[in-house]
Amino acid sequence: MRDTLYIRLRDTAPDALTAYALVSSEPLDASLARPGVLVRELPLDEVVALGAGRRVVVFVPGVDVRLTTVTVPARQPAKVLQAAPFVLEDQFAEDVDTLHFAIGTRLGNGSFPIAVVARSHVDEWLAPFNAARVRVAALVPDTLALPWQNDGPWSVLPDAGQMIVRSGAYAGFSCVPEDFDLLLELAENGTQASLRVLVARDDATDYTRLNRPLHLLPGFDHPLEAMVRYWKPAQSIDLLQASYSQRDDMNRYWQPWKLAAQLAAAALVLGIGLNIVESSRLKAELAGLQASNEQTFRRLFPRETKIINLEAQVEQQLRLLRGGSSQTGLFELMQSAASGLSENPGLTLRNIQFREGALFLDLSGSDLQVLEKLRTWFNSHRGAKLDVESADSNENGVQIRLKLTSVAA
Repeated sequence: MRDTLYIRLRDTAPDALTAYALVSSEPLDASLARPGVLVRELPLDEVVALGAGRRVVVFVPGVDVRLTTVTVPARQPAKVLQAAPFVLEDQFAEDVDTLHFAIGTRLGNGSFPIAVVARSHVDEWLAPFNAARVRVAALVPDTLALPWQNDGPWSVLPDAGQMIVRSGAYAGFSCVPEDFDLLLELAENGTQASLRVLVARDDATDYTRLNRPLHLLPGFDHPLEAMVRYWKPAQSIDLLQASYSQRDDMNRYWQPWKLAAQLAAAALVLGIGLNIVESSRLKAELAGLQASNEQTFRRLFPRETKIINLEAQVEQQLRLLRGGSSQTGLFELMQSAASGLSENPGLTLRNIQFREGALFLDLSGSDLQVLEKLRTWFNSHRGAKLDVESADSNENGVQIRLKLTSVAA
């Protein structure tokens, strides 16, 4: 069994100190708490690198995730998830198109638990892993990593500068310590709850002041240790659903993900083109890159079992996909991106996405001068508008995220 890397993600800056724990195996009985684990801290980019070849579970701030329930006539989770944004839209001030909905296991009363989070948060959380090509197995609100038993006490995890509370199977809240008493009373709704407080070894706080039935659960050194010990996947909600799903079942998802397959195939062609431009620098890596491209091609097109000419076969599959799609703007933007990058060498394509009519490019390079040349080039060429989403520079070079949108000629 692969090692599992557990990460407490609170800051997505590459140099942000991030807590992590490596666990060699899961307990034989999933109903039991995991034994104590050793938590360490490293800069986030180093922690992410540890995820290569391991199962990665990431706990994200529950304060950014709203937990609710929905009741609809459908019983199939996929259909419930499709209906949830329309049923719940009156509960949110934001446009539901900017929100991501994830579903949990059906409850005894027939309703379904739903986790709602801004798509921008999920994109930000996953960005460091996508950039490093590390697959995340589960993205879990830290609220739902605390222990829970039906009709049992509420779980409270004191953390640096906040209190994390699980008040139900799929309910909870986070707050600063100063607001804890007030929010606790509001959540109790007139009936005092018994509390289970997960206490760190160095925590000398007197929790008897809460004046409620109290059970102290001591014995851990770091909040992440408590989450790793008590998290039960069946009692939580994995946010990696719908468009963020990490599953590899191509047969099941081929039709809904046809556009994604187009993008991946187009990215493969563009990647081959860029590698040809930089061939003098990348000759030593061509063998490994070719094997990676062939593996990607076989995953995207499982019926193509024999590879003779990879570039020609990719182009053939891309033509077939174009023949069955109305996504005309995609290919114009891909052509503009390829032309701009070829005319302005010095940037390496790391990732590419197409959504909501725009093409997003993640690039790396040695300095920002190339970015200025690329911006000038797009200003003088009609057909695509270039926006710089972000540009970060450090000792390892620059990381750039660009957005291309079509404009009238």
